[in-house]
Amino acid sequence: MGEVETREAGVEGPTQYTFVGALHPRGLLARVGKALLPTKTDPQDISLSPAEPATRRRPSAYLLSFLLVVVLPAIAVTAYFGLLASDQYVAETRFAVKSAVGDTISAEKSKSTSLTGGFSAASDDAYLIAAYVRSRACIDEISKTLNLREIFRRPEADFWARLGSDASPEELLKYWRNMVDAYVDPPSGIVTVTVSAFRRDDALALAEAVLKASEKVANEVSSRAREDIMKLAQDEVARSEDRVVASLADLRTLREQAGFIDPKMQAESAGRLLEGLLAQRIRLQTEYTVSSRAMSPEAPTLQAIKSRLDELDLQIAQEKAKLTSHLQGSGALADMLPKYEELMVRNQFAEKVYDLAAEALERARLRAIAQTIYINVFVPPAPPQEALYPERFASSTVISFVLVILWGICALTAALVQDHKL
Repeated sequence: MGEVETREAGVEGPTQYTFVGALHPRGLLARVGKALLPTKTDPQDISLSPAEPATRRRPSAYLLSFLLVVVLPAIAVTAYFGLLASDQYVAETRFAVKSAVGDTISAEKSKSTSLTGGFSAASDDAYLIAAYVRSRACIDEISKTLNLREIFRRPEADFWARLGSDASPEELLKYWRNMVDAYVDPPSGIVTVTVSAFRRDDALALAEAVLKASEKVANEVSSRAREDIMKLAQDEVARSEDRVVASLADLRTLREQAGFIDPKMQAESAGRLLEGLLAQRIRLQTEYTVSSRAMSPEAPTLQAIKSRLDELDLQIAQEKAKLTSHLQGSGALADMLPKYEELMVRNQFAEKVYDLAAEALERARLRAIAQTIYINVFVPPAPPQEALYPERFASSTVISFVLVILWGICALTAALVQDHKL
């Protein structure tokens, strides 16, 4: 702005002229900063008119966008959290998932099989329980005793936080996962369950229902594991028992056909009897030979000895026939012994397999006990005293800060594009 003195007709005194000029802003930050001003001076605008008030300009696009993107939403968010957002009460419970641990004592040491041990942490089962808490199955189980839709649509709940009146099962599951959280601490395997509700009693009831449902699913998992482990062992025992019964039936049939219990013992008895008969015959034959030298063949003593020798020969022949198949064919002990011994081997093998299957069943029983998982609650649910959510000041501040950052990124990007066009 400057003063220029001139003399014109009819004009007294110096006349003031205004020179209005501005350099075109070239810097990016300068452009954004200038754009936020309420007025804007056109570049290279020079006027020689008398001094007059500056002309009022329209707000810039940057200012309008700042108001629409940052100021108005921040006011709305602050008003919602400060005036409308309903209180949410949180009930918490913590528990550890444990499994039984057992050691089998060998029969050589204790002459019996027993279970000793205690409990150990089951981290995999802890993740299983946590996943169940956030699943639809848990919702279905809790819905048997509690009306979840009514709990999440209490009159205290604001329009934004409450569950929709016509929410589908999928929407209910999504809402459930926002209100219920299950966290597993990796080092310790401790499960922390937090439940939010719009009333203190509802939060406590939901936490207790979640805990009860978790204990139920833990028992079901343990039961299925025990059944799966025991079923295979029990089936093997049943098959082994059938083999033993079949082998005993074959032995009984053979004994009924032979007419005695143990063909082997019968053969040994017949052998001993034959051995005695042969010894008697040898003795009588010796006596007969010696007596025949001193007596005539018609002597009564020699005739008696001769009759006794004939009886022994007949009896010896009968006993030999019992032992061999020469005269009686398949009914002889020589034919029965291989069949009997084969059946005895089968029976002994079946009994041995049965004993092994029985031992395996006992070990399976111990493993089944070890598969049992327990929920050890050390922080039971307690009624909340104060509402933890929403965090009104923190939420409003964070959302406003995020809006400012987003607007700043967009504004700088737009200014950069405009600067490149110039």
